[in-house]
Amino acid sequence: MAAGPLSRAVLIAAPVLLCAAGLVLLPPAAVAGFMIAGAGVTAAIMARAAVSGRSAGPRLRALALAGGVGLTALAGAGSGFAALFAPHTRVAGGVPLAAEIPLVSLFFVAALVLPAILRPAQRRDTLARLRFGLDVLGVTACLMFASWLPLFSAGPRLGASITALIFGSAAVATAAVAGVHAIRDRAALQWCGPAASLSLAGLTALVVAADFHGEPNAAIAAVAAAVAINVAAVALWHGSVRISPDVGTVPSPGSEPSGSFPLLAVLILGSALVTVYHLMNGRGVDEASIMLGTVAVAAVAAREWVSAMALRRHAGHLTDQGNRLRSLMFGSADVAMVLDANLAVRWQSAAAARHFALSDQDVLGRPVSALIHPEQVDEVHAFLAEQMLRNGHDGKSVKIRDGFGDWRETEWTAGGTDPAEPGHTLVVHIRDVTNLRDLEQALRQDTHLDRQTGLVNHEGLLRAAELIPDAGAMIVVELSGLTAIGDVHGRDLAEVVLVEAARRLRTGVADADVTARVGEHRLAILTHSGAVRAQLLSGQLVNALSAPYPAAGTVAHLSARAGLADVTGEHGIAEVIRRASLALRSVRSGPPGSVEWYDAEMESRLLRRSTLEQDLPGALDRGEINLSYQPIVDLTTGHVVGTEVLPSWRHGTLGAVPAAELLPLAEELGLLGDLGHWLLHRSCRVLAEWRQLHDSLWLAVNVRPRELVDPAFQASLHTALDNHGLPHSALVVEISEQHLLDVRGEAAHRPAVEEVAAQLGRLRVQGVRTAIDDFGTGPTSLSRLRVLPIDLLKIDGEMSGVMDVAVTLGRRFGMEVIALGLQTPADLDTVQAAGCRFAQGELLGRPMPAEHFEALLEEHGDLPHHRR
Repeated sequence: MAAGPLSRAVLIAAPVLLCAAGLVLLPPAAVAGFMIAGAGVTAAIMARAAVSGRSAGPRLRALALAGGVGLTALAGAGSGFAALFAPHTRVAGGVPLAAEIPLVSLFFVAALVLPAILRPAQRRDTLARLRFGLDVLGVTACLMFASWLPLFSAGPRLGASITALIFGSAAVATAAVAGVHAIRDRAALQWCGPAASLSLAGLTALVVAADFHGEPNAAIAAVAAAVAINVAAVALWHGSVRISPDVGTVPSPGSEPSGSFPLLAVLILGSALVTVYHLMNGRGVDEASIMLGTVAVAAVAAREWVSAMALRRHAGHLTDQGNRLRSLMFGSADVAMVLDANLAVRWQSAAAARHFALSDQDVLGRPVSALIHPEQVDEVHAFLAEQMLRNGHDGKSVKIRDGFGDWRETEWTAGGTDPAEPGHTLVVHIRDVTNLRDLEQALRQDTHLDRQTGLVNHEGLLRAAELIPDAGAMIVVELSGLTAIGDVHGRDLAEVVLVEAARRLRTGVADADVTARVGEHRLAILTHSGAVRAQLLSGQLVNALSAPYPAAGTVAHLSARAGLADVTGEHGIAEVIRRASLALRSVRSGPPGSVEWYDAEMESRLLRRSTLEQDLPGALDRGEINLSYQPIVDLTTGHVVGTEVLPSWRHGTLGAVPAAELLPLAEELGLLGDLGHWLLHRSCRVLAEWRQLHDSLWLAVNVRPRELVDPAFQASLHTALDNHGLPHSALVVEISEQHLLDVRGEAAHRPAVEEVAAQLGRLRVQGVRTAIDDFGTGPTSLSRLRVLPIDLLKIDGEMSGVMDVAVTLGRRFGMEVIALGLQTPADLDTVQAAGCRFAQGELLGRPMPAEHFEALLEEHGDLPHHRR
């Protein structure tokens, strides 16, 4: 049957009553010890909070204080067990075991607790440190006097109690004074210091009570010590775990409020009461008590003398500060006003009459709104009310009327509340900035405008972007031809054309758009238009800027290109301009009138290009240029009959740079001649070694038009062949079909196709074979091949559908056909069916280092795909 409510109450109450009865039956000293042991729970809570990082104060302080409380709890438990099971056991010197255990623990507890209370080091001057030491000495003397007089002046002097009293009083005084006089971590130490001193005092009282266990009041003292230790443990937990050390402001040295705390006065009064009580009971005063009292009185007197010196010094410092503040207030360029809760002027500094011609009769007692411009009254009232409510220190621009009736631009700064009437006033500092605003306006116009065109400059564009949060796109336009106009017609005409271009730019955009000059030949437009309208606008502007410029009896011409970038909140306007400039750079090599948007891939390409341009000039010297050789196979025999040399660049950070990217870059940087010279000599030397075993092997070198017509290339070619003993027929000079195009205009520096054809003819006459590479990728017609001095025709694999026609026509014109790009067996079957004799591609062999190609030749030139 289930137990009823009465039965459950009995079951719960029985153990409690048994524990209470047990405590009543135990000796008082044991009860006190077990009560102290209960502080171990608080110590465990403190330690857990410190280890888990949940303590508001420093972890080491919480751990040290928790260790002190825990050790005190263990000492209490040990003393309780000793009083219960070994009440008559004594150790060396006749000290009861119940007193020896807390006595020894007292030293260890002090070693744990005092360093935690004395840290962090307090910033005190010499007088403050002296006052701290005198307070410790005075408190120690008072505590020892108040304890010595009733305990040892007429009674037995027990060694354990005397030791505990001397050391415990010093430790209690140090902890208490350190907490009261704390400057740094003040909020926490004002809890931890007195609590630690109470815990140490309780442990000292436990020693004395156990040492005087036969005295009638010893049991009361032991229980009181237990209660004090538990209260101190809770206070230590609160001060080290719950209170942040940074709560509250740190007073300046010498002005801390604890400097006048009546700590010694309370102790002196208590000592006097103990003395009167002692004498009224007919007891005498021994020499030790007299000495301790004398030390306490002397410490109090010295401490008061030091405090008086510190106060006089602080008062002198305050007087100097007041005089300095007074002189600053009278000579200050700022006007100070004190406003009451109704925002009426209670006081103003003398500078108000000097700077604004505002007398006290005109201002005092009147609402401050009488000075403010009517359009700003509500706004300024709200600002002042907010500053008064939260005691703020913000600033605001305000227009006020001076004593002459003129409006002045001023800057108001809230300075908090008036210390004389805190919470109901507001101090306002007013500075006249009228001249400064006029100067700023003039400087802004001069700083943000381009004087030559009247457009805003780069800084003005950045400023305008801050005021246009809804801008959609940035357009950067580059004008080409201004330098040529200046060289031919003079600088004056170039400036006229530039001004006209700026006028066309302004008239071609909306009124809300911002036009700027961001470089010598660059203009920019910050527009509200979206992507589509910005694209159309940029095209219209480029066309308008590219139209003829009639001026001074002549007509000038410019070409324009544009780069665009989106304006987003993720990037600043400087980054947007940079992106639009990158887009502009990407169309420089294109035709005039080109327009391009920025994208991340473009930036990656341009960054790669810039890196390569910087590093290529020294690549040959660093040995970073490699040569690879791709076999050319005779499909009728399966033998390697030739090879094409392909340069590549092994860049340190960007990796492999193929020939298709390397050669155009070298051409633009003017390094093509050096690269070609090195390539010819290196590859001819290797070819000469290979021809010792395969005397019919030939080498194909890809040459660009500018390099082909360069006399230095001709000389280098013949020198390489002669130095290595190679016949001219062992070398094949290839030129890409794309490079045969006669491109004029911006690329007029490129040689014409006729000049290239003539140079190929000269080489052919000298015995060097010639070839057209990648035939079929350009517009060259088959009929045009008959006029070109070509020996080999390398046809792209993508022309497999007309391969048989190409082979037939090539042979009719006296050319051998080489099929390029064979990758699959189907490609091989196609070219063989078309009757093509030679082939080249990954199926037959990828480009490989010279060592691998040499190993391939040592296998009799037979490829694995064609071995019979």
